[in-house]
Amino acid sequence: MVKSQVRREYLQKRLSLEPEEISGKTDAIKKIFERFELPPIQIVLSYYPLTNRKEFDISICEQILLKRFPLVKTAWPKTDPDTLTMEAHVLDEHGLFAKNKYDILEPIGNNTVSPELIDLVFVPLLASDRRGFRVGYGKGYYDRYLTRCRKDVVKMGFSFFDLVDTVEDINEFDVPLDYCVTPSRLYEF
Repeated sequence: MVKSQVRREYLQKRLSLEPEEISGKTDAIKKIFERFELPPIQIVLSYYPLTNRKEFDISICEQILLKRFPLVKTAWPKTDPDTLTMEAHVLDEHGLFAKNKYDILEPIGNNTVSPELIDLVFVPLLASDRRGFRVGYGKGYYDRYLTRCRKDVVKMGFSFFDLVDTVEDINEFDVPLDYCVTPSRLYEF
């Protein structure tokens, strides 16, 4: 399948999930993530999950990380739609947020952290293929950002569905995941 077809099909599949299905799939993903052995993490780049698109509640994994690594700092992306770039901003307990043009909460302020300091990136996605190439919403923010991170940064996605066989229209700018957690298993690429 090509990205546009995967995007359309998997967004529709996710939107058709009933709340009890999401709850069961979320619990299964949580259990798999809890067993995953991560290297020491100091900074994680996470994101605000879009409930209107029924995205996985990534805050569950943020809390698991915090239990394992009590000093871990969490950052969220702040995008620039004019340049299609993003930066990671470390959250603080009194931080303020505003919705961007895509209706996504982003941190206000200038607590930017260098991409080279990020240890783990939770990458949002609609689907991933068996090589680790993901399909997001199509703007390429994460692919551009990930090329600026260290080579050993851990890139992890979460999906309510198993992998698609192949995303056919991958290009040289697409950055594959290292791991994708689904309700049935952890995939390593």
